[in-house]
Amino acid sequence: MSFLVSGIATFRAVGPHPEFFSFWIESWLFAWAVAFPAVLVLAPIVRKIVAKLVKQPEE
Repeated sequence: MSFLVSGIATFRAVGPHPEFFSFWIESWLFAWAVAFPAVLVLAPIVRKIVAKLVKQPEE
């Protein structure tokens, strides 16, 4: 997801530039370095919140 989003954001920022792909990879590496730890930290918190908000099906 970070790869796709960074590609779209990079294209919007620089357009069809000759060095677009190098800009994109640099942008993606930074986005991934932020997104991966954020997911590791936030996913358990979000799961707990969702578990409290959603009624579990009865077996």
